[in-house]
Amino acid sequence: MFFEKVEKIVIDGNMFEISNNTGVEIFNCKERMVDIKNHLDQSTIDTVRDKDNYTAWKKELIKYLKEWDKWYVKHIKSAYPEMSGIHAKCMMPLTLLIEANLNFDKLEKMIA
Repeated sequence: MFFEKVEKIVIDGNMFEISNNTGVEIFNCKERMVDIKNHLDQSTIDTVRDKDNYTAWKKELIKYLKEWDKWYVKHIKSAYPEMSGIHAKCMMPLTLLIEANLNFDKLEKMIA
């Protein structure tokens, strides 16, 4: 569930503990993402978007995006150790893929 609050999370068989402070920041980031999604979703819009109200709609969307960016940057900068560990572990396959691709590109240039 998107808004589920947990104290522990299991990713690829590894258990990670989530502190209360981290959980609050995660929730705040998720809440801002839902605001953006709701603003973009046609089924949740009260009025029809047209040339008369597009500018106001766009300003409100920019406001939501800035709020999310503010909360997300704060979340990243707080650097809770458990979140750094979770991010590093979860992104390891992607990191290895990028590194392998880079090595393959270097090898290809050496051969050519």
